[in-house]
Amino acid sequence: MSKIWKTIPVFFCVMLFLCTSIPVQAAGLQVQWYNGETETDISVEKGQKFYLGDFISIIGKNTSKTAALSKASYRSGSSKTASINGKGYLNAKKVGKTDITVTCMGTRLVCHLTVEKKGTFDSSAAVKNLQAAGKKFPKNFPKKLNASKAFALKKKIDAFLVEYQSYSAKKLAYDGFLYEKERPAPDNNDYKRCEKLAAPLAGRYLSAEALVRQFILDNDPTSIQSKKTMKIASAAASSKTGKITIKLSKSLNADQICAAQLAFPEENGTINSRSKANIRVSVYDETTEKYYTALITLKKGSRQYTTNLSVYTYGKYENVDIVKGHTYLIGSKLIWAGGTRIKAK
Repeated sequence: MSKIWKTIPVFFCVMLFLCTSIPVQAAGLQVQWYNGETETDISVEKGQKFYLGDFISIIGKNTSKTAALSKASYRSGSSKTASINGKGYLNAKKVGKTDITVTCMGTRLVCHLTVEKKGTFDSSAAVKNLQAAGKKFPKNFPKKLNASKAFALKKKIDAFLVEYQSYSAKKLAYDGFLYEKERPAPDNNDYKRCEKLAAPLAGRYLSAEALVRQFILDNDPTSIQSKKTMKIASAAASSKTGKITIKLSKSLNADQICAAQLAFPEENGTINSRSKANIRVSVYDETTEKYYTALITLKKGSRQYTTNLSVYTYGKYENVDIVKGHTYLIGSKLIWAGGTRIKAK
């Protein structure tokens, strides 16, 4: 998070420190535990095996990862209590306490881990179902998704969330931690060491979701931050037909179509097509200073699209007329292609 520094000397001293101490690859990235901290406290039952890296998020302007999807080093203070390998796969072996140190993207994180007796936590169906749902995710995620893999992983994510909402939401958070009121009593551990991870395999969901988000960031054709932003070659607005016609400089591929679907879930519902995707763009009438929207169905291999202006009224979209001589600026909720200005004829 950026801060407002009150004095110029302080600002330059801090900037000098940051520039000399943060590795280049970590610049602009936030590496933190699931709860936003660089130090956390987790309790698990003896015998649990899971990827600790699932619970470390790496977030940046164009980055969405977990430590399980990136390079990181892991070290256990006591391998007899809990061992952890180079991939972040932790094995809770013996009742006790130890610190797990993780270094990822130049950031050092610490997990104060408590291993408790097996059966200490709630062993209800809610816990078992969430653990089983997390187990359905792959043990090894691909480093990069294409349209086919993104659709397949999104289906697994949706199935996981259905299982969670149906059976586990009343007792656990979606990442596998028991709600505070569900903690077993008596609780002999310090409060700081009582965040109980009852279904650690649910952490796979965090990595799966991050991987899909990264796919969208890389391929979303409606985002100017994407590597594959679609660009408008020409556009026209007709007051006679009430249509806006847009021609792209290049047709879209399957990855862009898939990313557009995922970026606009309300417009696409349960569609899982590699050939088309609905997007809703904003259109600003500079003449009257009013905002409208337009629904466009992107199609694989197509460059030209026609759409109507609409306004959301009383729970639904209604078409509006295009006025001759008015100047319209076409964009989207993500500032589509930087915006294109057209004058209606």
